[in-house]
Amino acid sequence: MTHQKRMQPEPGANGTDVTEFVLLGLVETPELRPVVSVLFLFAYVVTVGGNLSILEAILVEPKLHTPTYFFLGNLSVLDIGCITVTLVGVDCFWLTAMAYDQFLAICQPLTYSIRMSQTVQRILVAVSWACAFTNALTHTVAISTLNFCGPSVINHFYCDLPQLFQLSCSSTQLQLNELLLFGVGFILAGTPMVLVLTSYAHVAAAVL
Repeated sequence: MTHQKRMQPEPGANGTDVTEFVLLGLVETPELRPVVSVLFLFAYVVTVGGNLSILEAILVEPKLHTPTYFFLGNLSVLDIGCITVTLVGVDCFWLTAMAYDQFLAICQPLTYSIRMSQTVQRILVAVSWACAFTNALTHTVAISTLNFCGPSVINHFYCDLPQLFQLSCSSTQLQLNELLLFGVGFILAGTPMVLVLTSYAHVAAAVL
């Protein structure tokens, strides 16, 4: 649980300046908290253990040192990060890179080793992480322009942007943040989806 906010009155303003937020828990019943904690801990351990097993198999087995498993290993690292801290978004780029890899392997087999060289793989990985970091940084900077005048309680156990938007008293900046969230989300989700569908459409056509 987070600490209660201290709201300091702002001189000349009708409201108060919020500097901290209170995140409500997943369950409010004290008797259920241990049960929920055990369930989430079990899910966390299983997820981390499964992804670590995939990474170990890829690193140990030389036959798995291929572009497909290289991207799969990065996806496993991402899955571990997603349940530890918030990194969602970059998975769209990983899935796009994996779809592109399958497209080259099936539709362009003669030039596959050239088009999916280690340099290309590293570039795809670097671009994916850079895009995800830029996305997170953009929203962080944008939301820092908002003013929060209370209340300070987020009725959610996870501090996401829409929950913060509901507490903002900056109408103009809030609209810009909402448009930015929608626009960037549409690009990050829509573009990879189109590329993935296009890649697998070519794969299906080649198989048929």
